[in-house]
Amino acid sequence: MKRFKWLAFGLCIVILLSLYLYQNYIYYKIPFNPIKEYASESLVDFHITKNLPNGEPVNGKCHESKTLGLVLEYFSNLKLIPLKDNDKLTLSPNKGNGTYLTGMLEFKQSTKIFISDIYIDNPTVLYIGSTTHGFKGTGYYKIVDSKFDYNYIFDLIGDNETVE
Repeated sequence: MKRFKWLAFGLCIVILLSLYLYQNYIYYKIPFNPIKEYASESLVDFHITKNLPNGEPVNGKCHESKTLGLVLEYFSNLKLIPLKDNDKLTLSPNKGNGTYLTGMLEFKQSTKIFISDIYIDNPTVLYIGSTTHGFKGTGYYKIVDSKFDYNYIFDLIGDNETVE
């Protein structure tokens, strides 16, 4: 009976240690893109704002379904790794010091995904959040193997749909 108690105690320790390792180390090594889960849904609207250091925003928006499909495909294909809170502070510069981008993807089911804190100086870190209850993936992400191509997004939207 004592052996069984020690075995159960040891098993609990191993399980707790495994959970700790997963939550603090392994989770942050696995690529995960929360936008990819919405790739099959219909995107109805996309807004992006380039916030300049002088306080002037440059806004762009798109409602055309073909362009929206390309924008959603671009965001879905980004290889993202979640960042710990400590890492996001060291990788993202201060908001007041430079130009940064914010955007919003809006889907038919009134789901909105917010993308923000993409700094022009360091376009490898971004924040993803949503208004949807139970959205998995809110937080900061690092783009692996590339940088965020904001020029591509503004080129997709086109000059005729950009509002300054």
